[in-house]
Amino acid sequence: MVITVDIGNTNIVFGFFEKGMLLNTLRIVTDSGRTSDEYRLLLLQFIREEKLHGNVEDVVISSVVPSLTPVFRAVARKMAGRDAILINSELPIGIKFDVDEPRFVGADRICDIFEAHKLFPNENAVTVDFGTATTFSVITKDGRFVGGPITIGVLPASTELFRKTAQLPRIELVKPKSAIGRNTVEEMQSGVINGFGGLVDRLIELIEEELGEKVRVIGTGGISHIMEGVSKRIEIFDKLLTIKGLYSIYEYVKGK
Repeated sequence: MVITVDIGNTNIVFGFFEKGMLLNTLRIVTDSGRTSDEYRLLLLQFIREEKLHGNVEDVVISSVVPSLTPVFRAVARKMAGRDAILINSELPIGIKFDVDEPRFVGADRICDIFEAHKLFPNENAVTVDFGTATTFSVITKDGRFVGGPITIGVLPASTELFRKTAQLPRIELVKPKSAIGRNTVEEMQSGVINGFGGLVDRLIELIEEELGEKVRVIGTGGISHIMEGVSKRIEIFDKLLTIKGLYSIYEYVKGK
């Protein structure tokens, strides 16, 4: 069994693969205070309860939380008996990083674009990852990562709206019933959700203008589903795109 680990600022998502098949996933809150032994025991308990039999052969890590990277490297050594594969721009995965500072490209973005290029090998593609930040990643049809806009995440935006105002409530992130809204909650839901839908569509339009060509658009991230039917340009929604990209990179590296 191969375990993929996507360490984000808000959540850590684990994927459990056997012979190329995704058997199960686990999503937990990111906690930099936990030790490698605590994370290892948590994983072993999940594996036991979900009856995921088989030895752990490899662990593949995508991390945007530097303090947790060595923690999970220790977890990998204890569970697989070998060093983890770490995703970064120096890993030979057949993608050219055509940006000023390749080493600062987030590992999650690398996973997203690798999987997007696998899905659309002869087309330009953009992944839109709705996480703590909303991250656009552009991969050209000839396999070049050329960057992409980064803005605030949907959840942090709605939270700040609640925190920084005296009379606005905390809202549930669901699709608004109306663009105008008949009460404060509906008005806020429209402003946040429809607003981000418009933001996505406008940025995709600008990306296409700059490339001079059309792009395919994939939405991912834990709350990406709320954009279904809101953004007109996102054609595929896959919450597990990063996890799948992690495993695809693993297969590519092992194949070489």
